[in-house]
Amino acid sequence: MVKSYEDALSEILSFISEQVPGPKPRELTENTTLRGDLRMYNDDAKNLMHRYFEHFDVSAQNFDFEKYFPEEGEGIIGALLFGFVNRKRPRLNPKPLTIAMLAHAASVGAWV
Repeated sequence: MVKSYEDALSEILSFISEQVPGPKPRELTENTTLRGDLRMYNDDAKNLMHRYFEHFDVSAQNFDFEKYFPEEGEGIIGALLFGFVNRKRPRLNPKPLTIAMLAHAASVGAWV
């Protein structure tokens, strides 16, 4: 269902406020990021995005989760392996995923 960006933004702000556990910034805005501002990582982020795509009936076909929430490491085994071979761990450079991006996708019905 196509809706205005403003309507989608209002609904997303309410949805995020209800769905995200833990402390949130005083005010959620279009520029609030899921990873940085709301401290959403791996499983929590996957669950939230799954609920988002279902709730707002947004096609997730073009959504690349790893682009916004890359794997953070391999646990103790990975740490030992990287230490053993004396290599630096690869740096993760996730793209910020903002509430504005969620609202835009909800307004057009697909991740673009």
